[in-house]
Amino acid sequence: MSLSVASKQKEWTKAERDMWWENERHRYISRNEVMLHREGWEWVDPLAFYREIFPEGFLQERWSNEHRAEYDGKPNAIALQFGPDTVTDKKRDGSETEKPRVRRYTVTDDLDDVSEIVRRSYEGNAPVYMAPVSWFGKRNQKQNARFLHALVVDLDCVSPSNLKNLLKQIENGRDPNLPKVVSLPQPTFVVNSGTGMHLYYVLDKPVPLVPRMLPFLSELKRRLTDVVWTDFTSELEEEGRQYQGIYQGFRMPGTVTKLTGYGDAGKQESKYEAVAFGYTGSGYEFQRCSIDYLVDYCGIRGDGIPAELRNVLVGSWTPLAEARERWPEWYERRVVKGEKGGHWVNNRALYDWWLNKAAQQAKYHGRYHAMIALVAYAMKCDVPYEELERDAYALVPVLDELTEEPDNHFTEYDVECALSAYGDEELIEWKPETISRKTKIPIPKNKRNGRNRDQHVKVMNAVRDALDPDGSWRNKNGAPTKRDEILAYAAEHPEASHSEIARALGMSRTTVVKWLKEDRAEVASSLSCAKYFQSKTFAGEESGGQASIEGIIGAIIGYQSGE
Repeated sequence: MSLSVASKQKEWTKAERDMWWENERHRYISRNEVMLHREGWEWVDPLAFYREIFPEGFLQERWSNEHRAEYDGKPNAIALQFGPDTVTDKKRDGSETEKPRVRRYTVTDDLDDVSEIVRRSYEGNAPVYMAPVSWFGKRNQKQNARFLHALVVDLDCVSPSNLKNLLKQIENGRDPNLPKVVSLPQPTFVVNSGTGMHLYYVLDKPVPLVPRMLPFLSELKRRLTDVVWTDFTSELEEEGRQYQGIYQGFRMPGTVTKLTGYGDAGKQESKYEAVAFGYTGSGYEFQRCSIDYLVDYCGIRGDGIPAELRNVLVGSWTPLAEARERWPEWYERRVVKGEKGGHWVNNRALYDWWLNKAAQQAKYHGRYHAMIALVAYAMKCDVPYEELERDAYALVPVLDELTEEPDNHFTEYDVECALSAYGDEELIEWKPETISRKTKIPIPKNKRNGRNRDQHVKVMNAVRDALDPDGSWRNKNGAPTKRDEILAYAAEHPEASHSEIARALGMSRTTVVKWLKEDRAEVASSLSCAKYFQSKTFAGEESGGQASIEGIIGAIIGYQSGE
């Protein structure tokens, strides 16, 4: 499908861009000077940086990567390099575009590849990103993620004075006599990423990314971002605050930044690399932190904490080996066989609707979440990953047109970050109001196409009778069955989760799952049928007018006969 391009927000002259970049390079140098002269902080080379995140012995040995028959059962890290060469991408309409080639590096326990990655980034002027996550396999997709090693907060638009405020509040956090309202938690590392700062909170124990941990970790990172990103630590207003997922990759220390430029613009004699600084205080070891430490700082204990987070805190986490013993069926299905969790499948038209909506209505500060929402709708509608990938990359030039500042272009890296969430079952549960809030794109609620409840019931009954004319659906005792109620509600609310349907109908979630699983194909047919006859009977109606039941049934018959 062709995508309509959203309107461009700002035009920059060459002189304006040059001046803007020169100012950012000056700020970058100033931030490095601040960090180099701050007591307790020291420069950290890339190898030492990643050894702290991935302790020796945790990742798989290099021999296991070369000889799969002898695989040692440990995960690996993954780095993504974008460019400098390009690859031709063919779209569904037959057109072709050039995009940077994405090269994936599998990083093993010896970390030997880190130095090679830094060298290639420097020589090719190519950005490289790595998430503080260990994976099984070479694809950085959610279903392959095994452990989270650090929580990272990405601060944009950090001036030298913002950085000084940040460091001062971190120092306050080391004083037990000062309240948390004037302090910030102590990060292990601070990375000068080019135009911003990355704060790494390296965990004392890597957290297994089992399903019951994911909502907790996502919420914890969101709240940690709110704690760190304030008017004192960033020049960017709250509207521009960015919330990344726990699988997000970040620019590797030692690799080139945006300040170097890209392509023809990347002709700076000096390469402006991402620089890492670690805090040791008066000791010799970098400061790690516990989950409990961050939880206390984010103020999410007590009665105000969501129930799913409270349960996790009470039960702590479960190592993968223990999970295998406690939930053998889950382990065999999800870890060994790599099966996806089951979910209600929505009509494919829902995905196409959002794809076009994102292209037309995306907002500057909501571009990334518009892409995440596309991933969510792809999962809701069972759209294959390969098709999602093509559509996502096709959106890059469309969303990049919204760029307001030269350092904040929407790139293939943003797409890769979003695609890494494919398979995250949490996305399937995203409600329209959640998507609207995150993307800043309005999504009107379903109003039954202007019909009142009685009229809507007649419509749904007409659909049911047309699809099942022999009346086998009927309960011979006269009362509607749970199956009927569930299927009718699901057809009217295609985005409702199993739990939402259960609450609305006063039934158990198990009952809802049972009937939807068995009748998924039938309900999907109902949705397609309903969309068809609505277009036949309600299109062009005067305001307040309603189609007759006879007309509706006629439309259904036309649908079934292919007319």
